[in-house]
Amino acid sequence: MKPFFALLRKHVHDTRGTLLLSAAALFGLGWLFVFVTSLNETEILRVLSSETENNRFRWLRNMGLEEQPPSVSIMMSFWSHPLIISIIAMWAIGRGSSAVGAEVERGTLDLILSRPVSRASYLLTHVLMAIFGLFFVALALAVGAGIGAHYNYLRVPIAFWTLVKPALNLAALGLPIYGYTLLVSAVDHVRWRATMIGSAVTLAGFIAWVVSVIPVLQKYTWRVYLERVSIFKLYNPVDDVSTGESLLFNLAVLAAIGAGCILLSFLAFIRRDLPANG
Repeated sequence: MKPFFALLRKHVHDTRGTLLLSAAALFGLGWLFVFVTSLNETEILRVLSSETENNRFRWLRNMGLEEQPPSVSIMMSFWSHPLIISIIAMWAIGRGSSAVGAEVERGTLDLILSRPVSRASYLLTHVLMAIFGLFFVALALAVGAGIGAHYNYLRVPIAFWTLVKPALNLAALGLPIYGYTLLVSAVDHVRWRATMIGSAVTLAGFIAWVVSVIPVLQKYTWRVYLERVSIFKLYNPVDDVSTGESLLFNLAVLAAIGAGCILLSFLAFIRRDLPANG
């Protein structure tokens, strides 16, 4: 077991800078979104208080609301920002593409496997580090929001557990992205190709999701198919903190897709021929 834990320590050492930088970015964004939510609530309440009763309800209906929106729902609308999703996707693609392809490209994989560690154990250390990183940076967003909620006025107080639920959904979103990038890396010889394919698939899925929710395209039947093929429809932070009806389903589907791709990666990596270090 010593070589296994030695590899884990190596991954922690190699990725600690990127991991801490990503976590710090999401922590800061979590705090910032609370601050912006506080400002938005102040403006909403000012507008409502200055209008007549009839205009007040008309204004709410135009916003798609029947009553004053809770603070956490306003804040969660920011959690779908492309910057948040990009940080998770970059971590997942970076770790997935480097697991096998980078070591083969550098010619160091056969040296690592010459130690008393199996291929499965080697790949498992990469998977554990990647999954830990996904949940670590996602929870950093929740912690930043939780601390921000303590120091900024919100009309409706927010419990930390309420923030953990969409954070788990965000981390789970990274599992399929990591899974299919890892699968490409497990069968390829270079890192750049796994990075390119993982990025292209992720971008295509995100574009499909964005197009599927554009209001003026709702009348087209092909929009439904775009929505169905995108994993991003399974990330819904606003619903996670309101009804939460689809949270468990979304987590299960994202985890299943990620686990399936990771399992295929193990099978491909164990059976593949590795180039000798020339």
